[in-house]
Amino acid sequence: MASEQREDDLDYLRAVEDLARGVVEQAADEGWLAYGEEGRRAKVPLQRAVNDLASRLRMVHYDGDGCLDHSGVDLPT
Repeated sequence: MASEQREDDLDYLRAVEDLARGVVEQAADEGWLAYGEEGRRAKVPLQRAVNDLASRLRMVHYDGDGCLDHSGVDLPT
């Protein structure tokens, strides 16, 4: 990508998050994804890293990240 076509920071971060979600989905499809403390106990270092990534994507949220459960919007019950 030429420098004049460089994506802005927000677009870059969205693209990285989309790729990270794809990695997490693949781990789940393979049957070894685990969250939190269970995920940190994985024996394979790559699995621990992916589990940490998944836990962060699932549990850490910021205003404007698109996650309705954590956006301050009251969801219907």
